[in-house]
Amino acid sequence: MLIDTHTHLDFPQFDNDRSEIIKKAEQENILIITSAMGPDRIKKTLEIIEKHDNVFATFGLSPQEFDEKIIKETIALIRKHKDKIVGIGEVGLDYYWIKDSEKRKKEMENFKIFIELSDELKLPLVIHSRDAEGDVICELEKSGKPALMHCFSGSKEQAERAICFGCLISIPTSIIYSKQKQRLAKDLPLESMVLETDAPYLSPVPKTRNEPVNVKLSAEKIAEVKNINLEVVEETTTKNAGKFFGIL
Repeated sequence: MLIDTHTHLDFPQFDNDRSEIIKKAEQENILIITSAMGPDRIKKTLEIIEKHDNVFATFGLSPQEFDEKIIKETIALIRKHKDKIVGIGEVGLDYYWIKDSEKRKKEMENFKIFIELSDELKLPLVIHSRDAEGDVICELEKSGKPALMHCFSGSKEQAERAICFGCLISIPTSIIYSKQKQRLAKDLPLESMVLETDAPYLSPVPKTRNEPVNVKLSAEKIAEVKNINLEVVEETTTKNAGKFFGIL
């Protein structure tokens, strides 16, 4: 068994064959955790998880969302459906798209709200951090909040700091061609790793749609760069993800 810890099955790229994609993963013994961001996507994702036993969900909001009405509605939906989800996310900070200092302050305020919500509802946190790893890790560490670092793009030193207080580092399918992801996978302990596709994005074949079944390729590449048995990678990353999300 494998667990794809981060996908977006609600995205329109899957509208024509969503059930087939999910069934293909099920046939390969792959569990899927799909991340919904914002009210409309949450409502669509609720329909998906009700139809498919091998799909679980986390609910969150893009760090780039500043509309107070949408933020409040998202939080209300998370509270309402807390028993139907396995985590809160993705949430966090994005300095790649957000350059304005005041907007970055607002991002941080919203991030703190979701950290507090995670504590309140006793649900694990899934982090989006783009060009903001230092501030994200600092805030999590200060809050005493280990989290899953989705598609981690920071340095080895930042990853090690996050691991020190219990965070997991998620390795996406872009490891097939990304030297940075390959270095992380080689240098970090397997006991602190999980797998993801971020489908429909980050396909192992650039400019094609990604899908959850490709998580197998991440496992294979990690085994290759660490020079260890594939079964060990599969068993360890599955155990890590299962424990984090409480699904195994």
